[in-house]
Amino acid sequence: MNIKGKNIDRRDFLRYGSQAALAATAGGALAGGRSRSSKESESAGVLPQNAPDFIIDSHIHVRGGREWVEEIVELYRSYNAMACAIVRPDDMDLIADAMDEFPDVFIGYGQVSVDDPEAVRQVDAFYNSGFFGMKFHSPRKNWDDPSYYQVYRRCEENGMHMLFHTGITSRRDIDSTPRYGSMGRMRPVYLDALCRQFPDATIQGAHFGNPWYAEAAECARWNPNLFFDITGSNLYKFIELDKMGIVSEYLWWAGWDDQDDNPHTLTGGPSAWEHMVFGTDEGPSGLTGNIDRFQQLIEANNVPEVDQPKMWGLTMARILGIDPETKRRI
Repeated sequence: MNIKGKNIDRRDFLRYGSQAALAATAGGALAGGRSRSSKESESAGVLPQNAPDFIIDSHIHVRGGREWVEEIVELYRSYNAMACAIVRPDDMDLIADAMDEFPDVFIGYGQVSVDDPEAVRQVDAFYNSGFFGMKFHSPRKNWDDPSYYQVYRRCEENGMHMLFHTGITSRRDIDSTPRYGSMGRMRPVYLDALCRQFPDATIQGAHFGNPWYAEAAECARWNPNLFFDITGSNLYKFIELDKMGIVSEYLWWAGWDDQDDNPHTLTGGPSAWEHMVFGTDEGPSGLTGNIDRFQQLIEANNVPEVDQPKMWGLTMARILGIDPETKRRI
């Protein structure tokens, strides 16, 4: 496997960062005790009690210009956090400049339409500008349609992480413009074919495939290069329904002690919780509340301590080839 120009064995890739994760846990990456509610943390404007030592927000869209950049820098530095900032081609220079000026904060992702005949050229343009990944949303066909493979193949060749929207997609109540789109074309099951077709690529599904959680989890169980964030309405919903612990039911194989010798899970693959990564998909001010809700998810599901730093940022650092200590590319 080639990650940002560095050839490493797949098993090493899957296990890379485990020692760092243990060190981070031993060093107190997560303080004990129950975290406050999201509303309390956000209204207080302070760090949640269980804020980790290092965070990568794997999913945040650029929603402004220089002022937005400066807001991200101020807030994310206070958490020792980095942001995978997603931007369309017209605003490429904004994040390219931000990565140059604030390399400890910004990780650039491009966003293009897989149906655009210029998509491959646009992927190369982002890559040549130093971007780490690509985001895809709203295809006219299913995600695994072969007509899109040339776009994915170029991402794989460039070593660019791919983030796919999966599950429900929002719309405005007052928007009466006909649009060619459907959540049905963005089911997480379509990522299974992509993980197998492009084994040297790393792939992330947004929103844990909401509402197809079991489908998303089962795809991850057999694909070491598939990861999910749980952004959007998911954690709000689980809190409202008092079902935050339900995620462990979908990651049902997480408790197996001898995973490598079990014929019903992937030998040498990531643990169940390693497939889950932190993200916000909200504005900068939403970071505090998202940290608090994610910590509630961790606590409610009794996530092993060794996996927690990975979920917060070490897994994404490994995928993207970032040194968590220096926040520089390896």
